[in-house]
Amino acid sequence: MSSIAHFDADAFFASVEQAADRRLRRRPVAVGGGSRGVVCSASYEARAFGIHSAMPTRRALQLCPELTLIRGQFELYERFSGQLFDLCEDFTPHVEQTSIDEGYVDFRGRAGGPEVAIGILRAFDREVSEWLKITVSCGFSSQKRIAQIAGKANKPHGFTIVPEGSEAAFLEPLGLYHLPGLGPVTTRRLGQIGLRSIGDLVRVGPDILYPILGKQAEPLLELARGQDSQPVTTEAPQPKSYGEQETFDRETGDEDQVERDIKGLLENQLRRLRAARQTARTLGIGLRYSDREYAQASHSFPEPSNLDPVFLPRVRVLMKRAWQRRVQVNQIRVQLSNLYPAWIQNDLFDETQLRARRICEVGDDLNSRFGKGSLMRASQL
Repeated sequence: MSSIAHFDADAFFASVEQAADRRLRRRPVAVGGGSRGVVCSASYEARAFGIHSAMPTRRALQLCPELTLIRGQFELYERFSGQLFDLCEDFTPHVEQTSIDEGYVDFRGRAGGPEVAIGILRAFDREVSEWLKITVSCGFSSQKRIAQIAGKANKPHGFTIVPEGSEAAFLEPLGLYHLPGLGPVTTRRLGQIGLRSIGDLVRVGPDILYPILGKQAEPLLELARGQDSQPVTTEAPQPKSYGEQETFDRETGDEDQVERDIKGLLENQLRRLRAARQTARTLGIGLRYSDREYAQASHSFPEPSNLDPVFLPRVRVLMKRAWQRRVQVNQIRVQLSNLYPAWIQNDLFDETQLRARRICEVGDDLNSRFGKGSLMRASQL
């Protein structure tokens, strides 16, 4: 029998801030932008005032005037994330990281059955609390996505076990929002026809669901019945970076042309990033000299973004830092890494950022409809 656990750090960014600064503990804390930004993460003390992720910070301060608002320290969060997964891998090597603060553990190969696996998971939970001073919510099941649902069902610091054979009974009373893959728009449409729990989906069956869910109906019904065959994979399916390289037909020493070509590759990857609803915090640029030696330089921004005006001005600086030798180059590469969901952009409502986002969206739409290069910056001509 499989023994699979899911763990999810509670209010991760805000909890890390409280762990790093004991003066913030047991106080309402939110990580986010200035008065025109949004909340990226809210401590549970802040959530008691109705504050939540993606809320405008202006509204959050209205709800809780004593709220401590902190600009995101993403390098700090990445360091804590590394320590979190290092602790996890001390207990088992079979770990799938799905985000900066969330993952799965497969206890395959462990003697002693579920009882031993649960004991190991409890030990991991204690270690995280004692060493990192944050908490995780854990779910345990014989099936991967059931463990995920269980882990998120009783936050914060929940520990939910779903014994084998009880999956359907566990899922039956839960709200539809607990079901992975079911977004808020679809959930509202199902609610309009009286379907509000996972058990409701099972009772009405595919004939009622297909007009709303389409091909998604059968897989979701299978999961709603407590049946999931997805395995834990140590190689995450989502890319950890976006990158592209180009090899020149002829070696060149023309810095202006190389800069234009690098910016072209970067714009391609930023479009991919926006299409995937992700942002990046680190830009890397690589050059290959004519003697095949490789040079690179990178820069990590204070906050993640997916907007061209944030990244493009940095290209010249990084190119000059990498291109130290007076030798021609024959290959270039760009890479965007340290990825985050797209809504984690602190200045989401800042006028300058809004204008830049609109321009990028128009460019993405035109290039999608009429082909790459339909809309280009003047500097690329």
